[in-house]
Order: sequence, then structure tokens, then C-alpha cells
Amino acid sequence: MNKVEKVKAFSELFELINMYYVERDQPSEEDNFFAKVENCCDLLELDFEELKKAFELNSLA
Repeated sequence: MNKVEKVKAFSELFELINMYYVERDQPSEEDNFFAKVENCCDLLELDFEELKKAFELNSLA
């Protein structure tokens, strides 16, 4: 994966985490949120479970 692709994956991950914090108290469908986060982690070679702990990504309301 080249640097441009990594930036795009990081940007998507940032948007997902930001969306989680903005909308976590509002009822919504998950829309594969955690699958998308896990995919970004795979692309960036990050530990998905550790990222969930670090950002306290438990579940959507």
C-alpha cells in the first residue's frame, strides 16, 4: 500500500471515529461501522481491538 492509499484509509478512519463521538448518543443503525473501522485498521496495519480500547468504541446506540 502506498502513502496516498494510507492517507485515504487514515482519513476514512478519522471520519468514522469522529462520527462515532458525534452520533453515539443518537439512535442509528450501525451500517457496518465496526467492519469499516476494522478494514481501515487492516489497511493501516493497526490492531483493531487495541484501537477500540484506546478510543472507547464500544457500540452504537
